Amino acid sequence: MVSEGLYEIEFESDIGRIYIKRASNKGVARTGNFQDFNSIKSNSDSTCADTEEIKGTISITSPLSGVFYSAAKQGLPPFVNAGDTVKEGSILCIIEAMKVMNEIKSDSSYKIIKTFAVNGKSVSAGEVLFLVKAV
Repeated sequence: MVSEGLYEIEFESDIGRIYIKRASNKGVARTGNFQDFNSIKSNSDSTCADTEEIKGTISITSPLSGVFYSAAKQGLPPFVNAGDTVKEGSILCIIEAMKVMNEIKSDSSYKIIKTFAVNGKSVSAGEVLFLVKAV
């Protein structure tokens, strides 16, 4: 990656997804399996400034493909923002698939570190939506 000047590489197939992002001089790999929509752990991510804050984070992935919505309606505030603390059962976002609005809820109490998905844009099953830390 260094010799080619690459900072990120992503590969997807029917059996899974591999995402590699270079942080400083170290490479970081995260993988997810489309059949397992549970959260995947990530020990590092260069998109956040404080490395200590990243230790012990969890990536919340999309359980299905569709359109990501951060709020219930256009013009309303998002369900969650970076820095928010959510409780188990709190709505994190909505994924619209086949004209059905699917609420994605928190399976535990978390602090939201970063939102990766963009409001109104498509997401794929297994794609990382949020980086969170257990509280």
